[in-house]
Amino acid sequence: MFQEEYEKLSHSDRTLFSETVNDLLYQCYIVRKSYDRKSKMFRMDPGYYFIERYFSLFEEYLSYMDMQLSKNDQDGVIFVTSGAERNHLRFDPTTTLVVYVLRSYYEGAIEKAPQETEVLMTSGAINSLVNELGLSTLSKRLSPTTIASALRVLDGFNIVTRANNSYGDPSYSFYIMPTIRYVISSEKLNALYTMLNAPEEQPSSSTLFDQNQGGNL
Repeated sequence: MFQEEYEKLSHSDRTLFSETVNDLLYQCYIVRKSYDRKSKMFRMDPGYYFIERYFSLFEEYLSYMDMQLSKNDQDGVIFVTSGAERNHLRFDPTTTLVVYVLRSYYEGAIEKAPQETEVLMTSGAINSLVNELGLSTLSKRLSPTTIASALRVLDGFNIVTRANNSYGDPSYSFYIMPTIRYVISSEKLNALYTMLNAPEEQPSSSTLFDQNQGGNL
């Protein structure tokens, strides 16, 4: 079935199919809108619409690798998940905390402006929120430098996208993409929230971060 449908594609569409599959496997997420730093505007992502157009073809191709293709129209996110919990990227504790901070900020902003799917955040805002949530006290690993490093990693997976300046600069801004909702399960985030808000109930010799447990992608 796949071979028959694939052979119906034009040469240019076959090339685009290959490029889009590689992007999807490398980034894990394809978003409906991507940010163009030159024009400082979000534009419709051609890869997203190409997958939409040939969704069943992509779905069948990825199934041969024991991967499932999913799409959320409301958030404008297409993503792949691996069967049997294989091929997951394991985040370090610092990156996991940064994801927690980003998700908290994102949901708060979306609640105020539900029509939006991307949320702008500045370096000052994320550093302030880290302190406000008490995370800088909880983990000495969290600093402006390690936060910037975590953002670079997340940028590579379409979870955030840089807007102004570089993450290593004293001041920068970036957009939190709707993919932030799919990085770490709500169950794990809720467990992290419980731990952060009731630290006295956690054994001092065994915490999520002491055990070097991070998140999965």
